[in-house]
Amino acid sequence: MKKSLFVLMPILLAVVGCADVRLANGKYTTSLPGREDFAAVYGDLIFLRLHNAESEEADGGYWDWAGKYKIVDDKYIELDMDRKTMRTWKFYYQLTMRGKEIAVEDLRAENSYLLHFRAAAPPAKSGGGSASAAPAYR
Repeated sequence: MKKSLFVLMPILLAVVGCADVRLANGKYTTSLPGREDFAAVYGDLIFLRLHNAESEEADGGYWDWAGKYKIVDDKYIELDMDRKTMRTWKFYYQLTMRGKEIAVEDLRAENSYLLHFRAAAPPAKSGGGSASAAPAYR
């Protein structure tokens, strides 16, 4: 009995320790004036909009990317990108999870800033059972 416990204990620890660490679902925004950098997270998917790192101009545009991510070593955000895109992004940016915030390290500018968490709002409840049609889009 004791031998089987010693055999099962490492297996149990491995299974329990395999829980995925993830960012909280919601929107992450910066408080920097004039910047519209943000991330949107749902499950293992992330959408990023970060300032164009190759532009020194304030209005140099943004880089957009969406796809899967994972947290490595309980803090580093690893994006599931193709090799060429990953090389470019990693040359300019490093993303880490800090509690309910995303730290963006801008390697070119040698500074960093935070994207602050805002929880996703639950859908609004319809009022009193009245049937209202959704707006038509053309």
